[in-house]
Amino acid sequence: MSLIAAKIIVTPTLMWAVSSAARRWGSLVGGLLSGLPLTSAPISIYLAAEQSERFAADAAVGSVEGLGAVTASYLAYAFCAPRMGTVAAILLALGAFVLGGALLHGVIQPGLWLATAIDLPAMALAVALSRTAAEAPARRSRPPRWDMPARLAAATSLVLLVSGLAPHLGPGLSGVLAPVPIISWPLIAFARAQDGVGAALDVVRGSAQGAFGVLAFYVCVHLLLGRVDPVTAYAVSIAASAACVLPWLLARRRPRAA
Repeated sequence: MSLIAAKIIVTPTLMWAVSSAARRWGSLVGGLLSGLPLTSAPISIYLAAEQSERFAADAAVGSVEGLGAVTASYLAYAFCAPRMGTVAAILLALGAFVLGGALLHGVIQPGLWLATAIDLPAMALAVALSRTAAEAPARRSRPPRWDMPARLAAATSLVLLVSGLAPHLGPGLSGVLAPVPIISWPLIAFARAQDGVGAALDVVRGSAQGAFGVLAFYVCVHLLLGRVDPVTAYAVSIAASAACVLPWLLARRRPRAA
């Protein structure tokens, strides 16, 4: 199977799985699953296969910086969503991503460990802010027929765009673009349109929780890729990511005290 074919098949399959999980178990679970490296891991694997393992390992540093920009967009959306309309909140959140990426990658250039130190408290703040901002409970509605095809098309288009630009951008900028929330943002937009602000903020909170797993994935990729064989490097990285997300899922399933 060619890489293009893999991108076209894998991305919509993951989007379908996460969207189905969100419909069955709620927007928070959908956001948590979408926060996993479901598209950023394939992008990293594509970069290693198409460019080189060293390219993908260097791109992982940019991805940790880009994850800070993604978290800035979550913070902006959690603050703006209860106060603004759908389009305005999303545009301001995307603006926060661009500004955060420009500062972290273009101006500060913190490197792997300082970027990690910036990301961790920012992600924790995004989880807390999206929880307190969700004033209204999420409502559940039956999605229209075009809903799932639109989600699949949006996610697939974004992953093809990001991976297609990589050879022209180099490892740094390619890494910054890799953690773009390809699945999360369509989920957020559709949740807001169909189920209200509360559902959208649940997706944001789940995505911010899942970002801890994405961070673990990229740190492991940078440390392992090129030092061990690629299959082992990505297997360990994905396992570390899952280990960071599992406690959030278990905490959600634990019954609340009366």
